[in-house]
Amino acid sequence: RVTMSPPTNSSRQLCRRALVLGAMTAISFPSFLCIHAKPPAATVAARSAARKRLTEATMSQNLRTMEYAVRGAVVIAADKISEEISANPGEHGHPFEKIVYTNIGNPHSVGQKPLTWPRQVMALVDLPAESGVDHPSARKLFPQDAIRRAREIKKALGGHGTGAYSHSKGVAAFRKDVAKFIEERDGGVPSDPEMIFLTNGASAAIGYLLTALISNSNVGVMAPIPQYPIYSASVKLLGGNLVGYNLDESNSWEASVEELERSLADAKKKGIKVNSFVLINPGNPTGQVLSKKAVQDICKFCAKHNLVLLADEVYQVNVYNEEDSFYSCKRAAHDCGLLEDGSLEMASFHSVSKGLYGECGRRGGYMELVGFDSAVVDQIYKLASSNLCSCLPGQIMVSLMVRGPEVGSDAYTSHEVEKAKIFESLRRRSTIVQEGLNDIPGFSCTKAAGAMYLFPSVEMPAGAVSEAKKQGVSPDTLYAVSLLKATGICVVPGSGFGQEKGRYGFRTTFLPSEEEMNGAVKRFGTHYKDFVKEY
Repeated sequence: RVTMSPPTNSSRQLCRRALVLGAMTAISFPSFLCIHAKPPAATVAARSAARKRLTEATMSQNLRTMEYAVRGAVVIAADKISEEISANPGEHGHPFEKIVYTNIGNPHSVGQKPLTWPRQVMALVDLPAESGVDHPSARKLFPQDAIRRAREIKKALGGHGTGAYSHSKGVAAFRKDVAKFIEERDGGVPSDPEMIFLTNGASAAIGYLLTALISNSNVGVMAPIPQYPIYSASVKLLGGNLVGYNLDESNSWEASVEELERSLADAKKKGIKVNSFVLINPGNPTGQVLSKKAVQDICKFCAKHNLVLLADEVYQVNVYNEEDSFYSCKRAAHDCGLLEDGSLEMASFHSVSKGLYGECGRRGGYMELVGFDSAVVDQIYKLASSNLCSCLPGQIMVSLMVRGPEVGSDAYTSHEVEKAKIFESLRRRSTIVQEGLNDIPGFSCTKAAGAMYLFPSVEMPAGAVSEAKKQGVSPDTLYAVSLLKATGICVVPGSGFGQEKGRYGFRTTFLPSEEEMNGAVKRFGTHYKDFVKEY
């Protein structure tokens, strides 16, 4: 047992002296006792940034300056407002209760129901056989054609299911389905399954081609103005030059051969070596369907100038005018005799994200290569192999898109009826929105013959142009932000797609429900009146 003596006066004095000395030391030499005053937040941030190896200044400047308007600043603002509405129902302070997203072609996100038969097949393929195709209740729950197709797909996957990697080009049986689809679409023009690549949507395939094409900073890629910004963004990222050719709004957004020649000649004067040409048909964001002559003229132009043709044909099913029909670049090249003599190199793209399937989240698409040197095909295959393979559900959906239920089967009629309903509704909505926008004084909108978009022009008040300049944004970005804050409608500024100098506008889909689009058209008109008054 330990006992302590009561403290004496001298010991108390020593304690007091020690405390005083410690306090003085802490004040004079804080680091001696590991005591630090908390520096300002700005100082901490500056020190932290100074230690970072990767900063905005040291990162890829091509990435930093790349823009992708479809998911740009206006959409980011819309997402923030949507979060505020969800977090504070009834007390969020916005004059609307939901965001109407018309900025992107994402059908299922705005209410389009998935087609039944493809989802049935997908479910049966994903399930183990004992729980799916071989289950005693399967015949009661699924049409026989769905069960048959699911068995066929399981066999094509080699018994590994959807959780294993496939061949880097895609499952061989699915590539054969695509080749047969192309041959039937193009009136018997041959298609080689070995030249088919199944990819994570058409976007990945476009990336493969542009990666192969852009070998240095002098390379130019001709693309339409306006154009879907994956091309401007990808070309920027890869260090190339986008060479725009202007579509003629007064002529249903077609491009004359004279305009193509002008654009190419201007690029050559600048020292840009153009090696490729992008055609989007049906058009995005413009919604045009090119005539046979226009497609043939472009194929001949590419052959004449030895340009690789990138044919973006993901909206080939979305053709709404009875007098129009989709005419593929491959069929046009064949009809012009450009395939037989090997004078045209061409890659064409298609996707399950568009058309009537709208399966954007599946990430399924394909690319067909025609007329390429075999050594180049090998290099593109190497690039695809570096990504191992595209996702299996997307590959399966591509197969189902290009080869539906067998004619006369128990699933065929209902599948065709579902597709027809979606198609007719899209056709009606395109007309409702186009006519409604044209009824607004100051708006002008060309009819959407195809695709999922309208690209109206908007007369911009001089005050809005001045205010946009002060804010350092384009006038149609100022307009789009104003529209969003006042109505909850999210569109993409026309400047994000490129447009002729002095033109202002925006791109909108017509994918939300007919009721919602009717309401949106009215709000477009009301807001524009207020916008003009303000500026």
